[in-house]
Amino acid sequence: MPSVLISVVSWNSADVIEACLRSILAQTYADFEVWVVDNASADDTCARVAALAATDARVHLHPLPRNTGFCGGHNYALDRTISEAVLLVNPDIEMAVSYLDRAMATLRAHPGAGTVCGLLLQNSGAAPRIDSTGLDALPDGRFRLRHHGQPLAETVLTAGPVDGADGALPLYHRAFIDDLRVDGQFFDERFFAHKEDWDIAWRGRLYGWSTVFEPACRALHPREFRPADLRRRLRLNGTIKADAVKNQWLLLLKNPPARQLPGLWLRALPRQLGILLYCLLLERPSLRAYRYVWQHRGGIWATRALIQARAAQPGPAARVAVAPRRPAHAPATAV
Repeated sequence: MPSVLISVVSWNSADVIEACLRSILAQTYADFEVWVVDNASADDTCARVAALAATDARVHLHPLPRNTGFCGGHNYALDRTISEAVLLVNPDIEMAVSYLDRAMATLRAHPGAGTVCGLLLQNSGAAPRIDSTGLDALPDGRFRLRHHGQPLAETVLTAGPVDGADGALPLYHRAFIDDLRVDGQFFDERFFAHKEDWDIAWRGRLYGWSTVFEPACRALHPREFRPADLRRRLRLNGTIKADAVKNQWLLLLKNPPARQLPGLWLRALPRQLGILLYCLLLERPSLRAYRYVWQHRGGIWATRALIQARAAQPGPAARVAVAPRRPAHAPATAV
C-alpha cells in the first residue's frame, strides 16, 4: 500500500481536473495513489479522469451514484484506505512538483502535528497574490484564511504552527484522521460542503493536535473569497447559502467546551442575530438552516457529548506512531 492517499472529490470539474491530475502525477514524491471520487458529475469529468487513469496505474476513478458533497466524497475514500497520510486536493488545485515531498517531510518532522498546509496562490506570474497560508481562529467561533489576497512579494511568511488548514489542500496524518472520527465519520456529513475545514481545525485543536504551515509547499488555487460581498452572495446557489448559515450553528453547538460557552456566545451572538435578521428580510430561503438545526438538535447534542468526552482524554502525542487501522469498508472496485 502506498504511503500517501491523494483524495480528489470532483463534481462537474471537467474544465480543471486534467491540469490538477497532471500536477499530482508530476510530484517528486511518487509513493502515492490517487482516488478521484466523482459526485455524479453531469459533464465529462469521469471520461477525462478515466483517460488519464489508463496511462497511470496510480489513478483510480470511483464514480458515485449521487452527490455526497465534499464531506461524503472524502469520507468515502478515507473509510476504504489505510495509508500513512492523506492529501486532500480540490480539483482546481495545481501543485508545484515538490509539494508532496516537502509536506511529507514536514509531517514526519513534527510528531504532534496532525496536519500540514502550504502556501496557496491565487495566480502565477510576476505579481502573485496569496489565496491562503492556513486558517486563523477568531474569537466568535469563526475562522478566516490567513493572508488572503495579500501580495506575495509584500508578505513575510514563517513556517510553524497555525490554527488550522484550508480544506483545499491539507495533508493529514492517518492517526489524526482516526482520532477525530465521531460515530465513524471524519468529516461531519451534515456540513456537506462548507466550513467543514473549520470543523476539523476546531476539533483538532480541541483534541491537542497541531497544524504546521510550510511555505516551501506551494500550489495554485485561483479563488477570490469575499464573504461580505452581497452582490456575489446573491449569485450563489441557495443551498450553499443555507449551508453556510446551518454549518456555523453546527460549529457553535458541537465544539466549544462548557467553560468557553458563555464568553464565546457573547461574542458570537450579535453576528448571528444580524444573520437571522438578514435572512428574515432578504434571504428567506436560508431560514431552512434554522429549521434543520432545530429538527436535528438531538443528534447534534449527542455529537457534542462525544466530542467533549474525547476532548477530556489525553492528547495525541502517543498516537502518531500507532499502526494504521484497517479500513471500515472493503476497497471498492474502481473504474
